[in-house]
Amino acid sequence: MREINTSTIPQWTYSHVRDRLAQTLLARLRISHTYLTQRYLLTRDSQPYCGDCLVPLTVRHLLVECPSLIDV
Repeated sequence: MREINTSTIPQWTYSHVRDRLAQTLLARLRISHTYLTQRYLLTRDSQPYCGDCLVPLTVRHLLVECPSLIDV
């Protein structure tokens, strides 16, 4: 997520977010550690792949790269 962080968002601050759950979700997205993309490490399953693109499922792919999730 470094490419997104340094190019589009000048500073990561959570002071405007008062809800602890929202802060946690933003932090997990920032470090690319979500249950959806990291679950296979805990369950010893195979790495998940995007059903449309057939590439490894990552936060970056979901937020930026996946053409099926682009809002038209």
